[in-house]
Amino acid sequence: MQQFQIGDPSAVAPARRGITTLAAELGFDAEDAGRAALVATEIGTNLVKHGGGGELIAQKISRDNRVGLELLGLDKGPGMDDVAKCLRDGYSTSSSPGTGLGAMERLSQRFEIYSRPGRGTAVLAQLWQDSREPPPGRTQVGALVVPKPGEVACGDRWCCHERVEGPLVVAVDGLGHGLGAEQAATEACRVFETEKHRPALRLMQSLHEALRPTRGAAVTLLEVDWDAGRIASVGVGNVAAALINGTETKRIATDNGIVGHVISRPRELVHPVQPGTVLILHSDGLTASWQADRYPGLMQHHPALIAGVLYRDCKRGRDDSLIVVIRRTPP
Repeated sequence: MQQFQIGDPSAVAPARRGITTLAAELGFDAEDAGRAALVATEIGTNLVKHGGGGELIAQKISRDNRVGLELLGLDKGPGMDDVAKCLRDGYSTSSSPGTGLGAMERLSQRFEIYSRPGRGTAVLAQLWQDSREPPPGRTQVGALVVPKPGEVACGDRWCCHERVEGPLVVAVDGLGHGLGAEQAATEACRVFETEKHRPALRLMQSLHEALRPTRGAAVTLLEVDWDAGRIASVGVGNVAAALINGTETKRIATDNGIVGHVISRPRELVHPVQPGTVLILHSDGLTASWQADRYPGLMQHHPALIAGVLYRDCKRGRDDSLIVVIRRTPP
């Protein structure tokens, strides 16, 4: 993951170069990397021209054994009154030709915008090698993991395993931040990968044993069965989880404790899930005061865009930040 703060036009070129390098490292050929550079340039330019500055995030994505590049542009500027109108070539609120958004949409395999007047704009672009997006799976996932400002090590981690019935997801927040927190979170994901065939409750017990030599972590596990319409949750510590149905938000309870040190007997809670339910997990690097009804239409977007908007608005800025958003792939 690479972060770029875009405050003025001089910041766009370094971001473009960094994203071109990342694309090449992901295996993009010169043509594909050039497409990524063009999209990054347009996002960065729009952040300055229309958003008053903002943040550009680039990260690797993968699906069906293929690798792609995801770009998120986030600002808190004046926003757009009519996103569809702004996407049409020739429409501009500045002196530019008005081809930027339309060009980004054509160059990307997935392109989405969420904007509200006075509340800013979020732009999502996903690009894949050879301009071919892999076939969709049963589950859509979007996530951001961002270290505490000024640090490289990050104690927040997440892992996902797609089972026949649905995904098993873990979100981990290593105690504190820095290298020790990162070691605890890394160990948790190692155990998850080796024991992901186990039920969530048994997996939590395995995580507790494995994290004893570390400083410990907060952990929440979600085990989803789309066809049965149920989610089982097991949580210890302050990794928050919520289910969104329309504008209704249901917070999922977790138990007190630190995985690897002191926990009571873990509990498994079962929750109903509907076809359009959106699942959100996040660490305490984000405030939990957000409400879905403050974001009309957002939950219909791709989980990566939902994650970007909530990260932009809810990050505390003094700790590692993690947010994972999951939904069943729409028909």
